[in-house]
Amino acid sequence: MIKLKQFTRTDFKQLINWIDCEEFLIQWSGNVFTYPLHEQQLEKYIESKNTLAFKVIDEETRKVIGHISLGQIDNINKSARIGKVLVGDTKMRGRSIGKHMMKAVLQIAFEELKLHRVTLGVYDFNTSAISCYEKVGFVKEGLLRESKKVGETYWNLWEMSMLEYEWSDKK
Repeated sequence: MIKLKQFTRTDFKQLINWIDCEEFLIQWSGNVFTYPLHEQQLEKYIESKNTLAFKVIDEETRKVIGHISLGQIDNINKSARIGKVLVGDTKMRGRSIGKHMMKAVLQIAFEELKLHRVTLGVYDFNTSAISCYEKVGFVKEGLLRESKKVGETYWNLWEMSMLEYEWSDKK
């Protein structure tokens, strides 16, 4: 269905094209980038030593359809954080691509990197993403109320996590 490959400079333009407004950029990346997204920001992102950034490829068409990262990799505490989850090709949304992306990155986290805990943050209005994350086994840990100001509105952020034994039980 999908496979993950390293996100490189040749992928910058497509990702930049997917991020078409400031609110979407914030929803996708939190505080990491500023709008408009540009190549210099992505250069710094791919050079981070504790982040694995991936493009998502549809195995049938061989086209890049999304992006996902595993960042804040902490080998002492055996933890990391999934971020920048995006099914960029709008025609591919609603086809469980997000679920397959999550499973692929969790396999890397728990089976290759031998991590104990993986976290993520998702804004509370993104109900389809929350549902996807719960289906693969993430648990809500808490709500950071009005934690991000966007324009004149405050957004709430759900913190979610999965532990290695929960991954093993789900497989």
